[in-house]
Amino acid sequence: MIEAEHATRVVDAHLRIIASGSGGNLSILTLHRLGLPPRHVCIDLGIGPRTLARRLDEHAPDVRFEDIAAVLVTHPDGDHLRSTWRRTLDATEWPVYAAPSHHAALAAMAAPPRLLRPLADGGREITILPGVITATTALAPHDDHGSTAIRLRVRTTRGDLRIGWATDVGRPTEELRSLLSDCEILGVESNYDAALQAASPRPPFLKARITGGHGHLSNVQALDLVRSLATRTTPDRVVLLHLSRECNDPDLVRDLWGAHDATLARRMHVAEQDRPIGPFDLFDRRPVEAAVGDEGGF
Repeated sequence: MIEAEHATRVVDAHLRIIASGSGGNLSILTLHRLGLPPRHVCIDLGIGPRTLARRLDEHAPDVRFEDIAAVLVTHPDGDHLRSTWRRTLDATEWPVYAAPSHHAALAAMAAPPRLLRPLADGGREITILPGVITATTALAPHDDHGSTAIRLRVRTTRGDLRIGWATDVGRPTEELRSLLSDCEILGVESNYDAALQAASPRPPFLKARITGGHGHLSNVQALDLVRSLATRTTPDRVVLLHLSRECNDPDLVRDLWGAHDATLARRMHVAEQDRPIGPFDLFDRRPVEAAVGDEGGF
């Protein structure tokens, strides 16, 4: 029994960020087991099926729709579940996991109700693929409906692999920090640069929404969050998500991280809206070689 259980464990895992930003968000976690076809788990479906198919043809021809096992949706915004997915979801029968409080809105957008599955908050672990991957979640502040932060536990031949995901988060909370602690892989929103946001021509109500604790994380907040979680051994890799085109710049983000935490900066990647990044080999475990978090705050 133990040998059979071990045989179902993941022997290789990769992460691709297909799109990230206000124009649409979609990432793919790929899991390989010995003698079995790969299984893919999508995090959000914020670009349409035709756009996804085209990007997979160009950048990831090994990822096929028929090998997608599940979809996790963080919250019911159009850049996280595109309305054009309804027909494809009807045909593929992919289970769509989301917070129960989001189900009605997601059903109205694109997710057939029969496919919706609960991602319960409150610390309860939900099975996504039996014996392979589970999810624990917390509802983070974002607009009126909140956004689901996710902790995935992947059972591998090298032990459990922990992946934390937090996008469209109004502010870091203790519940969020607890959920993301000791994750080897972190995907964290870094939406805006505060100075660019303040100087932008956006109306005051929009600026207040974004920066007021129920909108998005700034670059400084994202860095502070990751540094508060970092230990001598984790995270191995950080992917920064959902950068604003109008109020952010990847070079500003890289300069900020390089100036305040060069160790973590070497493990940081900036996701893009129009060009996939990855695949990242999640078995490439490079421990943080120096203590982090001792340079002081901002």
